[in-house]
Formats: sequence, structure tokens, C-alpha cells
Amino acid sequence: MKVFISSLVSGYERFRDAAAEAIELLGHTVVRAEELPAAASTAQQACLAAVREADVVILLLGERYGVPQASGLSATHEEYREARERKPVLVFVESGVTPEPAQQAFVDEVQAWETGHFRAAFSNPEELKNEVIRALHDYELATATGPVDEAEMVDRARALLPARVGLAVSPQLVVAVAGGPSQQVLRPSELEDPDLTRDLQREALFGDHALLDASEGTDVALEGTRLRVGQRSGFVILDQTGSVCVGQPARRVPAAGTTELPAIVEEDLVDAAVRALRFCGWLLDRIDPRHRLTDVAVVVRLEGASYMPWRTRAEHAASPTSGSIPMGAEDPTVMLTPASRRRQALIHDAERIGQDLVALLRRARLG
Repeated sequence: MKVFISSLVSGYERFRDAAAEAIELLGHTVVRAEELPAAASTAQQACLAAVREADVVILLLGERYGVPQASGLSATHEEYREARERKPVLVFVESGVTPEPAQQAFVDEVQAWETGHFRAAFSNPEELKNEVIRALHDYELATATGPVDEAEMVDRARALLPARVGLAVSPQLVVAVAGGPSQQVLRPSELEDPDLTRDLQREALFGDHALLDASEGTDVALEGTRLRVGQRSGFVILDQTGSVCVGQPARRVPAAGTTELPAIVEEDLVDAAVRALRFCGWLLDRIDPRHRLTDVAVVVRLEGASYMPWRTRAEHAASPTSGSIPMGAEDPTVMLTPASRRRQALIHDAERIGQDLVALLRRARLG
């Protein structure tokens, strides 16, 4: 593997050397700023390109933040932002020091992504070397099942989408998430574990990212290698590979006593997409706490809404009882480009991903 070392350089040489020695002992290739070849690009461009080309990023955080670049962030902070969504980041924080205010804010940001990062402390170069060896070894074991295949993940996500049934009684937003590398995450006995079903029902109905209607009951069924928890207005499907598909209403129910034209309201759709992504992130953490699935591909379909106008909240509030009904519109299915993201983005970047997916749905729907 190519392993990029990201840290302050000046004054941190002995720690960077210790990390490099650990990487080389395991037979991997060290990539660090001070050894990059001369190029026509700026040092910043060269370092960020090296981050993108690396397989793993090791982040060393000490007392000092470093000189802010034009972005307002230090070079190390820029490298971290470049890596965190698409690369495994192994974080090592120096203990026994008092970080500068900007560095403490940086550490706090990294810790906010704790569910997606390995994190360890060190106090001297030898301790850091041992921690890096352990972390890289654990990462190799976790990903030993094979490489991440984006196209294969997309195919699995698409396969989870329900069969089209014509004009739906109520429009649904369906979000399918497949993880990789492809492997069996749940044994058949684990898929039918009552504790898993109870946890799934509780989170889907009453959790922080609830997406089913708590006033409705739920039906539970094992369908081959899939567990399905469903109700009239939504569903959750989970299979043995850890792939998840959720459906929920694409249109909010009007308040009692009000009359309005059925419409798809963009902001409501974004809220539903964000809930679905965060729920899928929670469920993956529930069934795969060791993060054997490192990446995810997300596919989204707007189902049964082809007869409804698409509006913003402001547009709908201004004219709730009238509007043009689209002719010949189809139910769109979309995904991001590239389709895969680091798994932790389901929780920490859900807002941005949800906005982007709904923008793609709008384009596909309106042309």
C-alpha cells in the first residue's frame, strides 16, 4: 500500500521518521511531503495529489497547528479534509501536550468523525511506531476480503430497489446503500436474531433518525437472505452483505382541515434523504462495529410521484391549491459521481450528500 504521512513537518521529524519506519517494516511504501519529487505544481497541489493517490493516510496531531494556507487551514488540515471522505485515516494524537487553540479545534473536528477513524495516543517515537504497526496490521486484516468494487456495489444497491408497481398510492423516496468490500456481514442465524429485529424497529420508529411512522404497526418477514420490516408508509430491508434499503413517504401529510395540491416539495425530500442516510449509517454500525465494510455506494429512486409537480417550500406556500401537472414524467433513479464514498460519510456528510442526490433527482425529473 501507499501510506501518506500527514503532520506538521518542522519540529516533528522524529515522529514522522518513526511512522515511516513502521510503514516500511510492514512492506508498504511511505509517501511524505519532504520526499515528493519536484514538479511544476505548487507544494500544496503536490501534497493533495499524493493524498488522493494514497491507499491509507496516517494523521499525526501534536501541539502546534502550523501556518494557515490561503484557505485559512494549515497544510495538514487541508490534507485531512482531502482524505476523510474517501480514504481510511489512521489518527494518532500526541499525549501530554497542550494543543494551540487552532490545533485543538482541528483535533475536535477529527474526533467528531470518530466512528470512521482508528484513533490512538502516543508520547514518544517508539510508542508511535508500535501503534502505527498495530493499526496498519488491523486495517489489513479488516480489508483482507478483497478490494472495493464500485460497480459491484452499485449493482447490489440497485438490486435492493423494489420492483416498480405502476402508480403508487403514496409516493416514496427509496434509498439503497451497499457496502464494500463485498462479504457476508451477517450469518443466517444473526439475520433472524430477535435482538436485531427489536433494535431495528426501535431505531426506525423512535430513534434519532426515525423514518417509519410510530403510529403504525410493523410487519417483520425473512425473505430469503433479507430481513424486511415494513408498514403501509415505509420499509427497511437488510441483507446478509450489510446492504440496506429504506423507503419512506416522499410527500408530507398536510395538516388536518387544509386543502392543497399534492406536490413534491424539495426541502421535504432532502430531509427524508438525510434521515435515510443517517439511519443506514446507524444500522451499519449496529451490524458491523469493526468496520469491515469501509465504503458504500448509494442509489436513490423517487417512486410513484410522476403525476405531481415539483416545488420548493416557498413556491408551494405561495400557491398551495394550483399548479401544472407534469406529462410523461418518469420515476428517476440517481447516484453520485463517483458512486462510492467512505462509509462514515453516511453520518457525518449526510446533509451534503442528501442535497446532492435530491438535486440529481430534480434534474432527472425536470430535465
